[in-house]
Amino acid sequence: MVRKSWSKGLLSAVGTGALALSISLPATPSEAKTLRFTTQLPAKNFATKNAIEFGKCLAGKTDIDMQVFHSAQLYRDKEVPQAVASGAIDMGMTTTARFAGTIPAIEILYVPFAMGTRNQTIAALAPGAELRKLLDGAILKTGARPIYWMDYGSAIFISKKNKPIRKPADVKGKKVRVFGKTLGDFVTALGGAPTLTSGSEQFLAYQRGTVDAGMTGIGSVKSRKLYEVMDIVTRSEHAKIEFLMLINEKVWKSLSAKEQQAMTACGLTSERNLRASIAAIEEAAAKLTIAKGKEVFTPSKSDFSDWKKAAQPVVKAYAKNSGELGAKVLKAIGQ
Repeated sequence: MVRKSWSKGLLSAVGTGALALSISLPATPSEAKTLRFTTQLPAKNFATKNAIEFGKCLAGKTDIDMQVFHSAQLYRDKEVPQAVASGAIDMGMTTTARFAGTIPAIEILYVPFAMGTRNQTIAALAPGAELRKLLDGAILKTGARPIYWMDYGSAIFISKKNKPIRKPADVKGKKVRVFGKTLGDFVTALGGAPTLTSGSEQFLAYQRGTVDAGMTGIGSVKSRKLYEVMDIVTRSEHAKIEFLMLINEKVWKSLSAKEQQAMTACGLTSERNLRASIAAIEEAAAKLTIAKGKEVFTPSKSDFSDWKKAAQPVVKAYAKNSGELGAKVLKAIGQ
């Protein structure tokens, strides 16, 4: 375990490709408390870096050492909720979409264009907001406690130049990588064939032609180097991608009040920092994609109107299938 210096230890782990990154400040073995954390995102991904900053903040306020396992070394994205809830791992990071099976109402984020503008979405997801309380409470019932929400930007389409997706009609007949049921419903409504694929597996899926196109966040185009296997980024921004920093509820209850308070405070700081930086992160990813000789397509107002019209069956299906909690969610966002 790296304990001499947080910055030195972290840089050493990154440089050698070590299995885990250990985040701790100087502490004696008897004082230290190690919590293992898993994410399917690469070490250099901006959300992983945000999680590492959270761990650094926590180490500065407590004797907790957050050991980071990145790049799906322990669990793939879809496995994280159960791994955290069961206590197989202390902490984990995953998309809200991975809770859709147990909490259908959480899919509101992936109902195309349902959340309104970016500012409206951020306000609805703010700590203490009604929507946030509803969803956090539902997640907690699974045995995993949300510490903070992680802004991953907006969903976009990526495609190849021989099978481009720039408009809704272009999806018809194509196999499209998705990362949630509702996004799959959107592809189906557009005449395509959705294929649920883990984030850590999408590069190979595009490279091998398992799928023709995909949905992801534009930040992943950069961090996963998807521009090496795809040619066009279409900024449809039809859904809001959010990750969750989770901790096993029994582990949470084993922490002291001081440790819980520090974890909450560090989480709020990390959440604010990521929300403040995500727009710049997305623009940097777009510029890099262009610099790599690829196309970044921004739909016109008319195009957006077509995208929204095509999404109406998905909106209606959510209202029908999300139950009592879904009705409360729709009320919370003013629909």
